[in-house]
Amino acid sequence: MLSRFIPPAIVLFWLGSVGWLSAVVWAPPGSRMAQVDPLEVYRVFFSWNDSANMTLFENGTRRGQITVSGGSGNDPVTGKFARILSLSGSIETYDPLSSSNLVDLFWKGTVAFSEAMALQETDFSVRIPGKELSAQLQYTESAKAGKIRVTMAGREILSFDSTTPGPGEGAAGSPLAMLGAMGGDSNLGALGGLGLEALNPSTMKLETTARMGNFNFGGRDMRSFFITLRNPDHDQEIRVYLSEVGEPLKIESDLGFEAISEIFVPLDAYRRDVPPKIE
Repeated sequence: MLSRFIPPAIVLFWLGSVGWLSAVVWAPPGSRMAQVDPLEVYRVFFSWNDSANMTLFENGTRRGQITVSGGSGNDPVTGKFARILSLSGSIETYDPLSSSNLVDLFWKGTVAFSEAMALQETDFSVRIPGKELSAQLQYTESAKAGKIRVTMAGREILSFDSTTPGPGEGAAGSPLAMLGAMGGDSNLGALGGLGLEALNPSTMKLETTARMGNFNFGGRDMRSFFITLRNPDHDQEIRVYLSEVGEPLKIESDLGFEAISEIFVPLDAYRRDVPPKIE
């Protein structure tokens, strides 16, 4: 009697397995989430008023850390409502001689938005300790004005203020292009060729979509927001996962970098002899 049920059970199991694999391959988790207004996701994040420590990975290898915080409120000077995104972090290299991580690059900054998520101003600074180099960048949307100042070993090597234009500020001789061409250091080249140009708000274009649903983090399902920021000019995107209260859980990019909340990072990520397994 039991033998008659075995073939149908095998067929049903096979069909279920094929269906599950098809769902994973052709319908990734983001596509199965309910679409929501991106402004609603921003409202949740900036109402969070807290900070999250995240571990930075490059192609599965730990490279540093990032701290992300979001808050909102009235500006004490202007009295206007603003949303503030704060970022800080470092890119590190493991030194086997000292058995410690050496900081290759450190950055911190803030970006202020209006309630409708219109850019108001940015303020960033970057340091490369090995080169004794520091760079400060500021941009104010209301004045359409930007400033850049770069020092090396305590000596100013570059200063630019868009409100006081001077000679030699064409595309090839712009401060951003000059900084990217300095030296042969890969961190410095990336700073000018990618990092600083990316902070130019007038040239930044983003297409934003947002969804909400269940996603698996660290082996457990969580209700989360999933927001995608895409740059159509470079065909690149950043994918951000936020908890229901606005806490960043995971940030992915198309450049091999991703940041994961420290509460989900496996201990193997801090071992130098075993590559971490990130899910």
